[in-house]
Amino acid sequence: MKIGEWKSAGSVAPLYQELRQIGLETNIAELDAFGFTVVPPEKVGPPDFCIEVREALERTMLRRYGSDGLSIDRWRNVNDIQRFMLWEDPIFERLSYNPAGLGLAQYLLGTDCVLSLCAAWVKGPGEVRTGIHGDYLDPAIQAQPERIVNCNMHFMLTDYTKDDGSISFVPGSHRWRRQVTAAEAEKWKDEAVAVEAEAGSMVIWGNHTWHGSYPKKTPGLRMTLQCEYMRRRQQPEEAYRETVTQEALDRNPVRFAGLMDVYSLFPFGKSDWDIDRLTDAETGAKGGQSINAYRSLFDTEPANGRTTLRPKYDYMHHDGKMTSERNKERMEKRSEPEKKKVATG
Repeated sequence: MKIGEWKSAGSVAPLYQELRQIGLETNIAELDAFGFTVVPPEKVGPPDFCIEVREALERTMLRRYGSDGLSIDRWRNVNDIQRFMLWEDPIFERLSYNPAGLGLAQYLLGTDCVLSLCAAWVKGPGEVRTGIHGDYLDPAIQAQPERIVNCNMHFMLTDYTKDDGSISFVPGSHRWRRQVTAAEAEKWKDEAVAVEAEAGSMVIWGNHTWHGSYPKKTPGLRMTLQCEYMRRRQQPEEAYRETVTQEALDRNPVRFAGLMDVYSLFPFGKSDWDIDRLTDAETGAKGGQSINAYRSLFDTEPANGRTTLRPKYDYMHHDGKMTSERNKERMEKRSEPEKKKVATG
């Protein structure tokens, strides 16, 4: 089917066209049918990319834990998450907007989703494992909303098999839309499907899908770099808007500023929202899921000053004007075509 510039479909139309270019139609279908999907290395990037990410993670482990940071003895019977990895190496920033990973995340969450966390998992040999669970943040057992609010992408830096302690899934569990009970977690821990995939692959799933992992029975370390994305207006798990630098915005593409949420309208102050800053923001750096708000997955040109840090607002200040007055002033600043566009919707 030929996909056109269908305004009624919003930004999903150009997104789908680009996912088709990468060859990810089957992955979209698997997400819908089973709640998770595996993207093979050749659709993620060149082999060197996986090697570079792994080497960056190894350097980080040595910085964080010292000379034995990669020692098997340190990691024996340990499966540990390494938090707040994004600023450890610029290649982790690049991973956050990888076309395959971000593209499928945008398909699930909307094309203006933000980055919630960037973490790493390191697992050594032993009996330790991750219990079966879902990623929906409310631990209650009652039914969860149908809409997916966050999704995970794991970039596998080592080969994954069941004996290697791979991640596992309960296919179809995303349709149950509830958290796992203790009895169910026990039942599924050895019945969940182990992901078998080579290093350089990505596994992606939404927050409803039950998953866990198996113990690592083979020598060496299992290593993964994780990005989790969330819909706008959800609270991210790591503080990117507060810690991103202008240098990071400059060296990465415009969409990276959107992932950092530096153009968010929220939180409001007494003088309402900074509509001028939002209006002038580059497409892809701000919210919106219309067809005109879409930024290509393949746009990797450094922003170089086209995106900026969020200003430090005085939320307690009020300028003495009514919102209607401010809006009138803003309209007067706009060109005639802009006025016409606003007037006609």
